[in-house]
Amino acid sequence: MEISMQMNNKVFKLKPISCQAAVLAAMHSGKPNFYQSLSLSSQNAGFDEIKKSYKIMALQYHPDVCTFLTKEESTRRFIELRTAYETLSDPNSREIYDYELGFEDLYESRKGCNYRRVWEKQIIGLKKRSAERMENRKWRSG
Repeated sequence: MEISMQMNNKVFKLKPISCQAAVLAAMHSGKPNFYQSLSLSSQNAGFDEIKKSYKIMALQYHPDVCTFLTKEESTRRFIELRTAYETLSDPNSREIYDYELGFEDLYESRKGCNYRRVWEKQIIGLKKRSAERMENRKWRSG
């Protein structure tokens, strides 16, 4: 079964794949591994290790420090380091990143919850805020 999609007058033909195949494809698609970008030895690195590694690498690749010949490459590398640090230093982003990268075991062991529970908590929070807004509207109008 193929799905056709048109964008900007171009037709793309897509084949649906399973979720597991999508995760494996993402792992091998050239998507940067943030743990390797920050030269971390393991995926179990703590916040202090991530921060220390980021500071060392950022000083090394900052565009203002590099020569004119390597400025473009160092800028690209610096942006990758910054993205890696922002993702891995935020616990929620890190859990999602680990899950997408295929580290389900790490994801499960860190918090003891799964991706679905995180999503369900977000939905509960949205429903609660919506109910509060509706209550405020009734109070103001009545």
